[in-house]
Amino acid sequence: MPELTTAKSVLLTDLALCVNHYRLFTPGIYVCLHVPVQLDHRSRIVPGLVAMVNHGRLKQCEPVDNGFEGPPNFVLDVFDSEEMAEYESRRGEFERAGVTEYVAVFDGDPLTFHWNRHDGQAFVEAAPDHRGILKSLALPGLWFPVQSLAGRNWWSILSTIEYGVSRKGHHEFMETIWHKAGRPPGDGAIPFEEG
Repeated sequence: MPELTTAKSVLLTDLALCVNHYRLFTPGIYVCLHVPVQLDHRSRIVPGLVAMVNHGRLKQCEPVDNGFEGPPNFVLDVFDSEEMAEYESRRGEFERAGVTEYVAVFDGDPLTFHWNRHDGQAFVEAAPDHRGILKSLALPGLWFPVQSLAGRNWWSILSTIEYGVSRKGHHEFMETIWHKAGRPPGDGAIPFEEG
Protein backbone atom coordinates (compact mmCIF):
# COMPACT_ATOMS: atom_id res chain seq x y z
CA MET A 1 0.00 0.00 0.00
CA PRO A 2 1.31 3.45 -0.77
CA GLU A 3 2.52 5.45 2.20
CA LEU A 4 -0.39 7.07 4.02
CA THR A 5 -0.76 10.80 4.42
CA THR A 6 -1.86 12.05 7.82
CA ALA A 7 -5.41 12.57 6.55
CA LYS A 8 -5.64 9.04 5.10
CA SER A 9 -4.19 7.57 8.29
CA VAL A 10 -6.84 9.36 10.36
CA LEU A 11 -9.57 8.11 8.01
CA LEU A 12 -8.28 4.53 8.13
CA THR A 13 -8.13 4.70 11.93
CA ASP A 14 -11.76 5.88 12.12
CA LEU A 15 -12.94 3.16 9.73
CA ALA A 16 -10.92 0.56 11.64
CA LEU A 17 -12.63 1.69 14.83
CA CYS A 18 -15.98 0.83 13.23
CA VAL A 19 -14.88 -2.57 11.88
CA ASN A 20 -13.15 -3.42 15.16
CA HIS A 21 -16.33 -2.49 17.04
CA TYR A 22 -18.04 -5.17 14.94
CA ARG A 23 -15.21 -7.60 15.78
CA LEU A 24 -15.90 -7.20 19.50
CA PHE A 25 -19.34 -8.74 18.89
CA THR A 26 -17.94 -11.40 16.56
CA PRO A 27 -15.43 -13.77 18.21
CA GLY A 28 -13.67 -15.86 15.60
CA ILE A 29 -12.58 -13.17 13.14
CA TYR A 30 -9.31 -11.30 12.78
CA VAL A 31 -9.16 -7.58 12.01
CA CYS A 32 -5.69 -6.26 11.17
CA LEU A 33 -4.18 -3.09 9.73
CA HIS A 34 -1.36 -2.95 7.18
CA VAL A 35 -0.69 -6.68 7.19
CA PRO A 36 0.70 -8.32 4.04
CA VAL A 37 -1.63 -10.70 2.21
CA GLN A 38 -0.22 -13.32 -0.14
CA LEU A 39 -3.27 -13.71 -2.38
CA ASP A 40 -1.65 -16.45 -4.47
CA HIS A 41 1.81 -17.42 -5.75
CA ARG A 42 2.18 -14.15 -7.69
CA SER A 43 0.33 -11.44 -5.74
CA ARG A 44 1.36 -9.98 -2.39
CA ILE A 45 -0.53 -6.83 -1.29
CA VAL A 46 -0.62 -4.80 1.91
CA PRO A 47 -4.21 -3.56 2.36
CA GLY A 48 -5.27 -0.87 4.80
CA LEU A 49 -7.54 -3.26 6.73
CA VAL A 50 -8.18 -6.98 6.51
CA ALA A 51 -10.99 -8.87 8.25
CA MET A 52 -11.00 -12.62 7.91
CA VAL A 53 -12.99 -15.47 9.36
CA ASN A 54 -10.61 -17.55 11.46
CA HIS A 55 -12.79 -20.64 12.04
CA GLY A 56 -15.49 -22.61 10.28
CA ARG A 57 -16.49 -23.22 6.73
CA LEU A 58 -16.40 -19.56 5.63
CA LYS A 59 -12.68 -19.26 6.40
CA GLN A 60 -10.83 -18.26 3.21
CA CYS A 61 -7.24 -17.56 4.27
CA GLU A 62 -4.64 -18.63 6.80
CA PRO A 63 -2.76 -16.47 9.30
CA VAL A 64 1.01 -16.88 8.97
CA ASP A 65 3.96 -15.17 10.66
CA ASN A 66 4.04 -12.34 8.11
CA GLY A 67 0.36 -11.74 7.45
CA PHE A 68 -2.14 -13.96 5.67
CA GLU A 69 -2.13 -16.45 2.81
CA GLY A 70 -5.18 -16.60 0.57
CA PRO A 71 -7.99 -14.15 -0.11
CA PRO A 72 -9.45 -12.51 3.02
CA ASN A 73 -13.20 -12.26 3.46
CA PHE A 74 -13.18 -8.44 3.71
CA VAL A 75 -10.62 -5.81 2.68
CA LEU A 76 -10.81 -2.03 3.10
CA ASP A 77 -8.45 0.60 1.65
CA VAL A 78 -8.38 4.40 1.77
CA PHE A 79 -7.35 6.56 -1.17
CA ASP A 80 -7.03 10.16 -2.31
CA SER A 81 -9.16 11.13 -5.31
CA GLU A 82 -6.11 11.10 -7.63
CA GLU A 83 -5.35 7.44 -6.78
CA MET A 84 -8.05 5.91 -8.98
CA ALA A 85 -5.51 3.88 -10.99
CA GLU A 86 -4.10 2.36 -7.78
CA TYR A 87 -7.62 1.51 -6.62
CA GLU A 88 -8.50 -0.14 -9.94
CA SER A 89 -5.29 -2.18 -9.91
CA ARG A 90 -5.89 -3.42 -6.37
CA ARG A 91 -9.56 -4.05 -7.12
CA GLY A 92 -8.55 -6.29 -10.01
CA GLU A 93 -6.14 -8.29 -7.86
CA PHE A 94 -8.71 -8.80 -5.08
CA GLU A 95 -11.42 -9.69 -7.59
CA ARG A 96 -9.22 -12.27 -9.32
CA ALA A 97 -8.24 -13.83 -5.97
CA GLY A 98 -11.84 -14.16 -4.76
CA VAL A 99 -11.99 -11.65 -1.90
CA THR A 100 -15.66 -11.60 -0.84
CA GLU A 101 -15.88 -7.82 -0.34
CA TYR A 102 -13.49 -5.00 -1.13
CA VAL A 103 -14.33 -1.52 0.13
CA ALA A 104 -12.41 1.52 -1.13
CA VAL A 105 -13.02 4.83 0.64
CA PHE A 106 -11.86 8.06 -0.99
CA ASP A 107 -10.91 10.93 1.30
CA GLY A 108 -12.86 14.09 0.60
CA ASP A 109 -15.83 16.10 1.76
CA PRO A 110 -18.06 14.16 1.55
CA LEU A 111 -16.33 10.78 1.61
CA THR A 112 -17.01 8.65 -1.44
CA PHE A 113 -16.60 4.91 -1.64
CA HIS A 114 -16.96 1.76 -3.70
CA TRP A 115 -18.31 -1.31 -1.91
CA ASN A 116 -17.38 -4.23 -4.19
CA ARG A 117 -18.98 -7.62 -3.63
CA HIS A 118 -17.87 -10.81 -5.38
CA ASP A 119 -20.76 -12.64 -7.03
CA GLY A 120 -18.74 -15.78 -7.81
CA GLN A 121 -17.58 -14.43 -11.18
CA ALA A 122 -16.59 -10.80 -10.62
CA PHE A 123 -17.04 -7.82 -8.35
CA VAL A 124 -20.34 -5.95 -8.51
CA GLU A 125 -21.09 -2.69 -6.72
CA ALA A 126 -23.16 -3.41 -3.60
CA ALA A 127 -26.23 -1.24 -3.19
CA PRO A 128 -27.71 0.05 0.04
CA ASP A 129 -31.09 -1.20 1.19
CA HIS A 130 -34.27 0.93 1.17
CA ARG A 131 -33.12 2.65 4.38
CA GLY A 132 -29.74 3.63 2.90
CA ILE A 133 -27.73 0.99 4.77
CA LEU A 134 -24.98 -1.08 3.16
CA LYS A 135 -25.03 -4.54 4.71
CA SER A 136 -21.92 -6.65 4.42
CA LEU A 137 -22.26 -10.14 2.98
CA ALA A 138 -18.72 -11.10 4.04
CA LEU A 139 -19.31 -9.96 7.64
CA PRO A 140 -23.07 -10.18 8.34
CA GLY A 141 -24.14 -7.56 10.85
CA LEU A 142 -21.50 -5.08 9.68
CA TRP A 143 -23.87 -2.32 8.60
CA PHE A 144 -22.85 1.11 7.32
CA PRO A 145 -25.46 3.84 6.78
CA VAL A 146 -24.41 5.50 3.52
CA GLN A 147 -25.12 9.09 4.62
CA SER A 148 -23.31 8.57 7.92
CA LEU A 149 -20.25 7.20 6.12
CA ALA A 150 -20.23 10.07 3.61
CA GLY A 151 -20.49 12.57 6.49
CA ARG A 152 -18.01 10.80 8.81
CA ASN A 153 -20.66 10.28 11.47
CA TRP A 154 -18.83 7.50 13.30
CA TRP A 155 -21.29 7.45 16.23
CA SER A 156 -24.17 6.72 13.88
CA ILE A 157 -22.18 3.94 12.20
CA LEU A 158 -21.27 2.38 15.56
CA SER A 159 -24.90 2.34 16.69
CA THR A 160 -26.00 0.86 13.36
CA ILE A 161 -23.39 -1.90 13.73
CA GLU A 162 -24.72 -2.65 17.21
CA TYR A 163 -28.18 -3.05 15.70
CA GLY A 164 -26.80 -5.19 12.84
CA VAL A 165 -25.10 -7.69 15.17
CA SER A 166 -28.40 -8.25 16.95
CA ARG A 167 -30.06 -9.49 13.73
CA LYS A 168 -30.55 -13.05 12.52
CA GLY A 169 -27.87 -12.84 9.79
CA HIS A 170 -25.14 -12.22 12.38
CA HIS A 171 -26.37 -15.08 14.55
CA GLU A 172 -26.35 -17.46 11.58
CA PHE A 173 -22.86 -16.26 10.68
CA MET A 174 -21.66 -16.94 14.23
CA GLU A 175 -23.02 -20.49 14.03
CA THR A 176 -20.65 -21.16 11.11
CA ILE A 177 -17.78 -20.14 13.40
CA TRP A 178 -18.93 -21.86 16.62
CA HIS A 179 -19.70 -25.26 15.09
CA LYS A 180 -16.62 -27.13 13.87
CA ALA A 181 -18.40 -28.52 10.82
CA GLY A 182 -20.34 -25.33 10.22
CA ARG A 183 -24.01 -24.97 11.00
CA PRO A 184 -25.68 -28.14 12.33
CA PRO A 185 -27.55 -30.23 9.71
CA GLY A 186 -31.18 -29.30 9.20
CA ASP A 187 -30.70 -25.66 10.23
CA GLY A 188 -31.06 -24.22 6.74
CA ALA A 189 -28.83 -23.35 3.84
CA ILE A 190 -25.65 -21.30 3.94
CA PRO A 191 -24.54 -18.90 2.59
CA PHE A 192 -27.19 -16.66 4.00
CA GLU A 193 -28.27 -13.24 2.80
CA GLU A 194 -26.33 -10.24 3.96
CA GLY A 195 -27.54 -8.81 7.17
